[in-house]
This record gives sequence, structure tokens and C-alpha cells, in this order.
Amino acid sequence: MRKIVKTHAPAVYRHWVRHNAAGPGYSYAAMPGPVKQCLKDRLLEEQGFLCAYTGLEIHDATSHVEHLKPQSRCRQGEDVDYRNLVACFPKDGGDTSYGYGAPVKGSWWDAALFVSPLSMECEQRFTFAWSGHVRAFPDGYQVATETIDRLGLDRQALCKLRRQAIYSFFGFSSANSITKTDARRLLQEIEKPNAEGHLRPFCFVLKQMLERYLSNTDAHQG
Repeated sequence: MRKIVKTHAPAVYRHWVRHNAAGPGYSYAAMPGPVKQCLKDRLLEEQGFLCAYTGLEIHDATSHVEHLKPQSRCRQGEDVDYRNLVACFPKDGGDTSYGYGAPVKGSWWDAALFVSPLSMECEQRFTFAWSGHVRAFPDGYQVATETIDRLGLDRQALCKLRRQAIYSFFGFSSANSITKTDARRLLQEIEKPNAEGHLRPFCFVLKQMLERYLSNTDAHQG
């Protein structure tokens, strides 16, 4: 999970909130479609077009607006609170067929057992393996363990996608594996968006693996 730094909500969204906060239609469900689209566009940009939970690459056609605290659990106004909204895979937030991410989280909510992608420590609470698997850090840390379970972050399908990304990035499946010099350079660049504002899918995983790769290389040469 990559930490999301919240910026400013789009002007059209702020305008809608300002003019509806005191009325009976102050809910996400009542928000007009064009306002929701502007909101979603900003969330995608804010996240570098990565799913807030999984790190998969997302676009408008492959994502939905996700409530960190589920709508069904929100008090008045919480379901339109900008800090409660992120963009997630897939397009249909109720499609559990993938087996991981926002749909399998569903209406579950326990703030004390959820590692939010907005939290300062979210990137430090998960450790990834070369196999693509993920576990809590430190080992057995209940909040991260519960989050992994509730989001299906260690489900085989998602692990396979992470493993493919790792192997392709490091060149393990070809003769052109990266060097130590390459790894140092890539570590400086891995979390920089491209010209279109897109981050590399699973960049937070690859960053962790680069650090481990360099640490292991230094240990073997020491």
C-alpha cells in the first residue's frame, strides 16, 4: 500500500458541498454525476493512477470511487468527506470475482484494525517477498494482518501480479537483469510519475525490493 497525500478537492466538488451541506440531499448518492466524475478524475491524478489498496494501475474505465469508511457506516456528511474518498480497482466496486481489493472489503469497518492508505505509516506496515506475497510488519502485527485479510492482499491472483511485476522489473526472466548501479538509480526514480502523471504499478513494492536487493548485494560484497 502506498501512502496517499491528499491535495485539494476539485472546485466543482467544493462548490457542491458548500451549497448542499445544510440540505436533505447532502450525501454521496445524491451527488450529480458530473460532480462525481470531476471528483474521480482528481482522485486518479492524486494517486498517480494507482489503486489505493492494491497498487494496480487504474483508469476511469477500471476504477470506482471508494469510501475508506464504507457508506453504510458513515454518519451524516462522512460519505462526502474528501478525506474518506479514494479511487480503487475495479470499475464495479461490488464485483468480488477478482478476490481482492475494495469489493472484498465490502462494508467491513474497524478503524482500530485498518491500515489506511492515508496513514503516515502505511508503507512500513507491509513487507513483500520476491514471490509476490505480503505479510504484516512487524511479523504478526494485528492491524496490518487484519487489513491484509480484509482486503485480500495476499490472495494468489494478486500475488501473481506482484510477482510478475517484480520479475519483469528486475529482469529475472531475461538475460538483462539490473546491476547494482541500475538499482541505485532506479531507487531514486521509482516513485516519480511520468509525464502523464502516472506512477509505475506496484512502485511501493518495487521500492522495497530495490532496497532489499541493494542491501543483499552490499552484504555479499562486504
